[in-house]
Amino acid sequence: MTEKDIQREEEFDLVKGLLEAAEYRTSEDCISEEEIRRGGKLLIRVHIHPISDNDFKTARKKATTFMPNPMNKKLPQIEKSFDTALYNSWIIYLATTPDDQRDVWGNKALRDKLGVNLPVETIDGVLTAGEKAALIDRIGEISGTGGDADDEDELSDEDTAKK
Repeated sequence: MTEKDIQREEEFDLVKGLLEAAEYRTSEDCISEEEIRRGGKLLIRVHIHPISDNDFKTARKKATTFMPNPMNKKLPQIEKSFDTALYNSWIIYLATTPDDQRDVWGNKALRDKLGVNLPVETIDGVLTAGEKAALIDRIGEISGTGGDADDEDELSDEDTAKK
């Protein structure tokens, strides 16, 4: 092989790797099946995938109420309030596979029973705060933003004291 052939092959491998990396929402290797159990009884299974920075940004925006800037109405709006529970629901919803968004959270009979309009609103009606927190932690873990419990073991005594 010539130097040029090797370079083309490396470029092809790079592009192939980038395309593979971009499939994190649909790749079977990246999708995690999570079970919600109460009292040992399986209630639902939901499939989640890693989410992007843009997904976190979208969830934040959807959970934030804005108001006109009191300094000048021509300036950008400012944050009025932030709903943490809604933010967490949006994170869960955006991390859920499209099939489960439709079949689990978007289930018409469930939405009617809970009296909600949007599929994301069913999450609060179905999951307890602890179940939501566990799913959020798992989403953070598979998205690469969650803390690793093993990191605690690797802290020196001085680092532990600083915490």
